Amino acid sequence: MESNLGWLLSRAAFSWRAAVDKYMAELGLTQTRWIALLHLQRMGEGCTQSALAANIGVEQPSLLRTLNQLEEAGLVERRPSPADARCRTLWFTPKGLELIQEVAALAAKGRQDLLEGLSSQQRQTLHEVLETVISNAQSVLAMEKK
Repeated sequence: MESNLGWLLSRAAFSWRAAVDKYMAELGLTQTRWIALLHLQRMGEGCTQSALAANIGVEQPSLLRTLNQLEEAGLVERRPSPADARCRTLWFTPKGLELIQEVAALAAKGRQDLLEGLSSQQRQTLHEVLETVISNAQSVLAMEKK
């Protein structure tokens, strides 16, 4: 059973993301765009482009194209960082704030659909188990850097 856990986690993440893509397509958002918007919302406006890229788990140059598209669509704006002139911070525009509310509503609906059939206790246990696996993985990765 344990030998399948990594495979199951990978499949669950892939399936979850594919299902969310289906919901977000209703808003005309691609996966890279909705991921960037949701991560910005969770991190908070004013985060740097490099911090957002690190939080998503991509290289900053990979994120720049998506940020350019979001900026061209009038959803986010970049401002110089007050702390470091070399950095740009990210902010939602009014249009972006309106869209992120729609994204959040669809994401909540999607979560309900994807967690259908799980009791509150099972959801809590799943949450705790996944947090432990993530923490353990981060510990392993931190040991590699030393």
